[in-house]
Amino acid sequence: MKKRINITLEDEVVRRVDRYADEHYTSRSGAITMLIVDATEKPVLKKGTARGDKH
Repeated sequence: MKKRINITLEDEVVRRVDRYADEHYTSRSGAITMLIVDATEKPVLKKGTARGDKH
């Protein structure tokens, strides 16, 4: 199911979202969705990156 939301953004933020959308061949809505999903995904620890590991 999809839901519609209404948000107000500063002009510069909209320009940045539009640039991102152009670079990723998607719409403004698609770009905002991608950015939110990326920003809210739980981080996945890769082998050797746990706390206390020496690099």
